[in-house]
Amino acid sequence: MKTLLLEELSWPEVKEALENGMRTVLIFSASIEQHGPHLPEATDTIIGYRQAADLARRLGGTLVAPVIRPGLSAHHMSFPGSLTLRPEVFAGVVEDYIDCYVRHGFETIILASSHGGNFGALAAIAEAQQERYPDKTILCGYSLQDMTGWLDAEEKKLGFPLGTCGGHADCYETSLMLRFAPETVCMEKARPGFVGKVTDEVLARFNQGVQAVSEIGVMGDPTVADPELGARFFTGLQDVFEAKIREKLEDRDAHKAGRD
Repeated sequence: MKTLLLEELSWPEVKEALENGMRTVLIFSASIEQHGPHLPEATDTIIGYRQAADLARRLGGTLVAPVIRPGLSAHHMSFPGSLTLRPEVFAGVVEDYIDCYVRHGFETIILASSHGGNFGALAAIAEAQQERYPDKTILCGYSLQDMTGWLDAEEKKLGFPLGTCGGHADCYETSLMLRFAPETVCMEKARPGFVGKVTDEVLARFNQGVQAVSEIGVMGDPTVADPELGARFFTGLQDVFEAKIREKLEDRDAHKAGRD
């Protein structure tokens, strides 16, 4: 196929893909929100499209839905330009996506996110929608902890100070953007934000508003980012995401077989 992105296909091409067995759709959610003084507000969306297209290629038989944005970004609203949806609106959009793709004949629907603030809602939505469509497979492909756990370990391997990949506009996201959209990155404006251990107290302040933790909206140190690190982070995490999705699909298949 010329592309795995549904929005770039004509309806006859989508129909043909379905008839040829491409009955899995990957629905990514992202955000439009501040990413420090050096990254664009579309950072999560740009990364999300890259992650989704690569995962669809890896999984096979999978098409990519238009990335959902904005997302749940209330904690960034003190920074101009950030957008957030009400939780019920976000849930409604995801549910409507699922309803449309079920009506078109997709059998497996995988939810995922390139924005940390969406993960909890996606897990709950997937569980509720699986009950609504018991003959389909609807799941949240991986968790925020799957991502942060790998990044924490990678940070140690690289010998970076604790919190360099701190979770927002950090070394990780900046490196990916230098790899995939360098024209959008202003490294001369990159500065460290909060760098250190994210304790429960820090997380509580972060969730109330990022600016309470980092005046510039950065969690981590983007100044050490580079495109080679971006390639390393991307491949490593995509391996993790693919493995988690395959594991969940196998568990779901086993559950269905046991039920039958």
